[in-house]
Amino acid sequence: MVRALADDPYWPTRNPVGFFRGVRHPVDRRPPGPRGRPGVGILPEFLRDPFEYVRECQQIYGDVFRLPFPLRETVFVCHPDHVKHVMNNPCNAYSMGGNVGARLNKVIGASVATLEGDVFRQRRKLIAPLFGARSLSTMADGIANEFVGRIDRWEIYAETGAVIDLQYEIAKVTLPAFMRAMFSIKVTDREVCDLDVDLHAVLRAAAAVCFICTPPNLIPAPGVDSFPKSWFRLRKWVSQQIDYRIGHPIERQDLFETLLNAQYDDGSAIRRKDLIQETAMLIAGGYETVVAALSWTLALLDGNREARVKLYEEVDALDGRQPTYNDLQSLTWAKACFDEGQRLQGHPMNPRFAMRDDWIDGYFIPRGTLIGVPMYTLHRDTRWWQNPDSYDPNRFANPAQVQSRPATSFLPFGFGPHRCIGSALGYMNAQFLLAIIHQRYCVNFPIGWQPRHSPKFSIAVEGGLPATLTVRKDSSRK
Repeated sequence: MVRALADDPYWPTRNPVGFFRGVRHPVDRRPPGPRGRPGVGILPEFLRDPFEYVRECQQIYGDVFRLPFPLRETVFVCHPDHVKHVMNNPCNAYSMGGNVGARLNKVIGASVATLEGDVFRQRRKLIAPLFGARSLSTMADGIANEFVGRIDRWEIYAETGAVIDLQYEIAKVTLPAFMRAMFSIKVTDREVCDLDVDLHAVLRAAAAVCFICTPPNLIPAPGVDSFPKSWFRLRKWVSQQIDYRIGHPIERQDLFETLLNAQYDDGSAIRRKDLIQETAMLIAGGYETVVAALSWTLALLDGNREARVKLYEEVDALDGRQPTYNDLQSLTWAKACFDEGQRLQGHPMNPRFAMRDDWIDGYFIPRGTLIGVPMYTLHRDTRWWQNPDSYDPNRFANPAQVQSRPATSFLPFGFGPHRCIGSALGYMNAQFLLAIIHQRYCVNFPIGWQPRHSPKFSIAVEGGLPATLTVRKDSSRK
């Protein structure tokens, strides 16, 4: 402690949590990094552009470096080997939520994303089959039907040439399809709007904890959207759906039925507050992440004519049919386009908490340290990606090329035990949406327009997608 203060007298203001916990850094074993300013650390620079700031720090300080945020330091790891060590640690040395997350789980309820240990493994085992191949093949036609019905409505925009926010329109397509497939719930357009607002507010609050973005409005007021209003409205809506299902059970084994009837190994059922939290987080993960990634894919396709023409050729091979689960095997270019969109979408930080003292690449990591895995930086590292800032789906079209890269150089759905449970559903939704949209329309954006990152829980396109649609005259549909 004394040596740390001698090296940096303002260290307590940059890392007060560590200071008051009595963290003792071996001064010569601390990861390098900028000192930042007293009290605020590097927060002003980080908030201006968290994506490029972390990338620049990696180029200056190497694959392991620390950034002083208000209250505590965060250590970033940027090499695939270090990422694997953190995200797939066999000794459970790192946690998604840490001790604070464990306390919150007891108060507001726990979802599979924030659980650890035996309870996590049991909960994930209960839910995982609903996202497996057998379940997806059963629900695929229903999802595609919902997509087709709502995307066909876009013809009213195509006839007028109006500029629409395609990102928001995709949300209005994706959320109802997910709700019907996974929860057997038919939502109204008004409910879609409210859910979209509420989920964005809740997820923005979660992202703000890690300083990825500014927090949502925290002060409730009549007629004004706020985090408290969204939080309580979302949980009330989910609670009402649970009550309705308890009184009106169905024969089909959807996600609601699975959660309501689930039992842990000791015979206990899932607590109600856990049911509410699990449902809310599954809804958020089931649609919000796909909407953001697909928005990036559509935006970037606009600048790569060759990739777009190839996508048209692939979807035209369906001969106008509505895509089915079996068609996913042939929609490989659509999947490659989506993966490349996810790569360039990136994220400034996927957090983990060190649950014990550890060492990474010769640097000491004290217990309680917040670890950041910067997907944006990993996804644009020239060691694994040539011309990393360009959009080129060919990177994912060649299986040999994909296998030649480290598995943790591309992390759209995370890695290890906490890898997104719904990744297969996400891919199916994206492939279906790309096929159905491009069967029907040409999507165009203003000349010179470029997508910008919107720092939130899922990295959407800042300001939405200002698109105009035209009906494809040379594409028949059956």
